[in-house]
Parts: sequence; C-alpha cells; structure tokens
Amino acid sequence: MAIYPFPASGDQAQKTLSEILQAKGLLTKLSVERMAESATARGMQLGPFLERTGLITSEELADALAAMYRCRKILDFAKYKYHPMLLRTVPLEMAVEHTIFPLKLDEGKLGLAVLDPSNKAVLEAIETRLNIKVIPFVSTRTDIGRAIARHYLGTNLTPHEKSVLLVEDDTLTRTVISDILTKHGYVVESATDGMEAFKKIFTQNPKLVITDKVMPKLNGYEFLQAVRKIPEFRFTPVILMTANATGDEEKVAFEKGFFDLILKPIREIGLVTRVRRAFQSGDGLYGQIA
Repeated sequence: MAIYPFPASGDQAQKTLSEILQAKGLLTKLSVERMAESATARGMQLGPFLERTGLITSEELADALAAMYRCRKILDFAKYKYHPMLLRTVPLEMAVEHTIFPLKLDEGKLGLAVLDPSNKAVLEAIETRLNIKVIPFVSTRTDIGRAIARHYLGTNLTPHEKSVLLVEDDTLTRTVISDILTKHGYVVESATDGMEAFKKIFTQNPKLVITDKVMPKLNGYEFLQAVRKIPEFRFTPVILMTANATGDEEKVAFEKGFFDLILKPIREIGLVTRVRRAFQSGDGLYGQIA
C-alpha cells in the first residue's frame, strides 16, 4: 500500500463541505443551511450529522471530505495484514476516540485512515510523538471501525438494531437481565467490568448500554465518561443500575448524562419499560429536523 503526499493545492481556494455537497447535487443550499442549524443546536459537525440522519451516505461524506481537504480516500482496508509495530504507533484508546487507523509506516511517513481530516491537533500530536509526517487518508466510520475491531481487538463488528450492552459483574443479575431482554427480542452482549465493556461497545455498536454503578476497574460513572469520549456513542442512551439511590444521587446521575436509573432487584416491567423508552429516544434523536 503506497503512501501519497498531499496533492499540490495551487492557488485554488478550498471549498466548504456545504459547497461540495451542493455541487455534487446531494443537497440544496436551503437544505444545507437547515441541516447546519440543526447540527449546531446538537453540538455536532455538519458532516457527521448529515451521515447520522441518513441524508448522505458514509461513502458520499468520505468523497466530499476527500475533495474538501485534497486527500486520497481509502475503503475496505481491514482485510489487509498490519504489523504489530505499526499498530503501536496509535494506541487503541486513541484509535477509538478519534476514529483513526494506522495504514503504513515508510520512510518517516505514517499513512493514517481518518474520519475527520480537520482534526489537526490529533495528527500533529502523533507527528510530534513519533517524529514523523502523517499522511491522512479519508475513510468511513464503518471501515475504520472494522479495522480497529479486527486488528486491535481480534474480533468483528456485530451491529444489530436492537442490541444492548449489559455491564454487570454479578453473574445472577447478569443472567436475569439478559434472559428478560432476550425474551423481548433484544440482542444482549455482556461485560463483567468497565474495561471489558469499553472494548465491547466499539465492536458491538450497541443502541443502548445498561451498566451497574459499582464494578471492578471502572465504575458506572467512570465508564460513562469513557464512552462519551467516543464520537459515535456520544448520544447512546446509558441506563445506570444501583441497589439504592437517594434523591441527591438520582439528581447527580442525570446531571452526569445517564438516560435513566433503575433500582435492584430488577423487575421485568420496569426494566422493559425503560429499555423501550431508551430505544425510542435514540430513534428520535435525529428524527426532528428543523
């Protein structure tokens, strides 16, 4: 796999993402303006917002960003082999948080698959740490995710529309909750602590996370903080489970960003009601566009 430098920019002014999408006939000027307002209101960049709402595909976004930043595009690269030394140039946590993947290291240049070429701070940090030149290649969230899952975690992405990640260290509680949700048509993946869950959330891509408050390695609050650093899970509903909760703690849980709180011992009606509400919330997050 060859590494290419940035194409010469010449005197041509860089077009904005909005201009490129309009030029490609993907969106009208008015649509872009409305989408930009909605993205800003949700604290998101325009490109990822358009992708998540389904107005443009991942490939169309990659094409537009490649044109905007004059980078090359790369897709379907998870199938290649990558040396462990190459993978060590980008730690797993950095790869997951910033959606990047190292492609090739050659003659002081590191080819890097990126979702967002404008994230110069991350690219410069890698250059400074390794004393190399980073050459970004634009890719899709799915392609980078597949590569991270296969080559860092030794597994494959397993997304499902009704997927739930359950984080619970108690075997009995974990079994009870999993059996209830499976009976109601949900696909449940379990983790016994926060660190295991942090890895599984990326490969499973769950639509909902249910986590215990007290766990080894990372407690529920620490796990939520780690999850929110991953862009694609910024809005994923997370339900906190606890054996007891005062009014003050319930207030803190919601302020920290938990979607809901459920008390142990778990009751089927309460659990299923909260899970359904969380899925409805996730489905409607981007549904109402200004």
